[in-house]
Amino acid sequence: MNGRRLYKSQNDRKLFGVCGGVAQFLRIDATLVRIGVVILTIFTGIPALIYVLMAMIMPTEPRWGELDDPYDMYASGKRVYREPHDLDAQLEHLEKRALVQEVQRLREELLKYKGV
Repeated sequence: MNGRRLYKSQNDRKLFGVCGGVAQFLRIDATLVRIGVVILTIFTGIPALIYVLMAMIMPTEPRWGELDDPYDMYASGKRVYREPHDLDAQLEHLEKRALVQEVQRLREELLKYKGV
């Protein structure tokens, strides 16, 4: 397992964010997932039931998923900064980044003292 999790997308959603979340998990365009769901629903009807079940079962993407940072489990290697939707999301991102930097600094200091 590569550490990725399946979430309903908060950024790429039309109804519940299921197709956006599946596309993000598979790292493909959400439009392709939506087109596939529509075509299969027209011919079989089964994806509509699966979509509703997934909308009820899948957890919503955490707020920190709005920002592409080095600690994002969906990071694709390409650095992209997406502007958060509100001030709370910006503050949450900055707090998380500051906390991670402080932990890294403390680890380095601890290793310095262990090495002495």
